[in-house]
Amino acid sequence: MKGLIVWAQSSCRSQMSLYRELGFALGVKVIVPVWFYKKTKDYIDNRNEVGFRDDEYADMTVIPVGENYERGLNVLDSHPGWTHLFCNYQGSSVFRRLQMEAVRRGEKTAIGSEAPCNMFNGCKQILKEIYFRTLLPLSVAKVIGASQFFVNYSGADDRYARIIGWERDKIIPFGYFSPPIPGTRCIERKTSRPFEILATGSLTWHRGSDVLIKALKILKERGVAYHATVTQNGPLADRLKQIVHANNLPIDFPGFVPLDDLKKLYGTCSVYVGSGRSEPWGMRLNDALNCGAPLVVSRGMGGVKMVDDYKCGLAFENEDYMDLADKLQLLASDQTVYAQCADNAVKASHLCSPKEKAAELVQTIKARFPQWLD
Repeated sequence: MKGLIVWAQSSCRSQMSLYRELGFALGVKVIVPVWFYKKTKDYIDNRNEVGFRDDEYADMTVIPVGENYERGLNVLDSHPGWTHLFCNYQGSSVFRRLQMEAVRRGEKTAIGSEAPCNMFNGCKQILKEIYFRTLLPLSVAKVIGASQFFVNYSGADDRYARIIGWERDKIIPFGYFSPPIPGTRCIERKTSRPFEILATGSLTWHRGSDVLIKALKILKERGVAYHATVTQNGPLADRLKQIVHANNLPIDFPGFVPLDDLKKLYGTCSVYVGSGRSEPWGMRLNDALNCGAPLVVSRGMGGVKMVDDYKCGLAFENEDYMDLADKLQLLASDQTVYAQCADNAVKASHLCSPKEKAAELVQTIKARFPQWLD
């Protein structure tokens, strides 16, 4: 391999550290042309607004491309013979054109991306489902056919990937594997008492915020002692707060939490809950796991793969608040089960590092798709 070009969705830290480590694992230089979201002004990633350093990836070659085909052609022209990983094939017609141009030039290409995910409910959910089954497969058929494999950032769930045209033998189950939030460390939990439950992220339908509150109501009715912190705001916030107030539940809603305070919450919670109904992954899970927190994760989230692979917590059935309540009660009451999950969480935090996952991905590609590495 002469070099690796990762055509990224953005310079988000959820993947940039992985791309850096891929270069080390492959022993080649990596450059990252980025698309970004169209709403991002002048292609500037304002990570400092949420507490991260602007220069976190200053050592990497990041090239703004966006929906500018000529900029992308300049990258292709200046790096002949390099290998390509395209990460925005669903949302960008320009990146699809660039991939097909790379194929025309004889370059090797693959795709690393989320599988399609329907995060709507009601009528919008139906319309999105129709789009996934009709228009999207037509849009991406050529690039799927031209790609040697698909690294699925949505974990092991490949249902929608196969609906839009991916063959199972070309799919690599994967995910998002970010570095720890700067200033945090992995803290092993010895006991779940007092039982502190943490959930972060917008209070929305697709993140299952209501599922969590229903489960916590059940816990109180069963006499389980706990305290929960549910951060952020969102369209469900007012209704959920009303439920908490009406039932006198031991739950705090601090709203937006500054990064320093969020780090303390990740470091001190007994468990972290990801209750998403329909989420490709759930990066919040990685942030909590990197701080040593055992996870309780819905099977509606791609990130449940970490629980399945490393037993670093418990999984519950999607939207089943009774099952969630059962899993939380088990961790609150059975210290042997809790201690095993906590020990596995510490181990998993290392195994899910960008360095370890990059090496694992390279080994998988060597075993299944060695021609991409030639």
